[in-house]
Amino acid sequence: MNSNPSLARGAVLDCEVSEIRLLLQQYAGALIDRPSEVLTSLIEQHLAARKLNSAADLIAAIRADGVEREDLLECILPGETAFFRHTSVFRAFEQQLLPEIRARKQPDCSRTLRVWSAGCSTGEEAYTIGMLSCEALQLGGGWNIHIVAADIRRTALSTAERGLYPAAAINSVPRPLMGSYFSRLGDHFLIKPRLRNLVTFTRMNLVEPAFLGKFDCIFCLDLLPHLSASHRSALVQRLHLYLEPGGYLFLGEDEKLPASEVQFISHSAPGCKFFQRPLVSAAKAK
Repeated sequence: MNSNPSLARGAVLDCEVSEIRLLLQQYAGALIDRPSEVLTSLIEQHLAARKLNSAADLIAAIRADGVEREDLLECILPGETAFFRHTSVFRAFEQQLLPEIRARKQPDCSRTLRVWSAGCSTGEEAYTIGMLSCEALQLGGGWNIHIVAADIRRTALSTAERGLYPAAAINSVPRPLMGSYFSRLGDHFLIKPRLRNLVTFTRMNLVEPAFLGKFDCIFCLDLLPHLSASHRSALVQRLHLYLEPGGYLFLGEDEKLPASEVQFISHSAPGCKFFQRPLVSAAKAK
């Protein structure tokens, strides 16, 4: 029996769906562009799970409680990801960026590589970055690799931190890397400590300024299209600030940089573009 009788009568109105979209955009900068019927169904599921009687109750809770906003975002935001999902992006990272960074930093005794996976979802992207970085840099020894992986969804981060994936999820991982970075546990595969220890997972709302230090490379894949125009522009300016002089920014394969006052150098690779904070002008701006 439905514990929320009003839901059975189709109580979620179009105007309430629109208001919920607007509230979530104000909180997280997220453009919830799912079709209204899909969004209505997700809201109804959330109402039932939270034992709320109406969308009006949910709206009141969203306005009053940050946790309610976060829980609804968990339900609504898309989180598609996979190991080595953006093939051309990771090929450019492996074949062009890592060799360039290694050559540029080789005389530096610290030899540190810092990478940010913004919007890391359930961790596959961050661990892909870690595997490629290890293969490129640690064979020579002496490199300190640190990957910061951030997402707004707590359940996604919990999965990422656990590092346990079903066999189907690792089909795209090259076989030579399996033995080095995964341990088999029944029908699942667990990230080995040598890879897990490279990654720090943290909860972060990308529209709220937060400084995590400087990075040699930032992956911000498939996020900008989900933000409002003003939040896109502000985020790109912060990404520029977070990059080391000469650092690189990856966006999704079909994404473009929005108009901004900050300067990036555009680079092309087969199937993708990436962007670099200039070495000279960035250094002068310090």
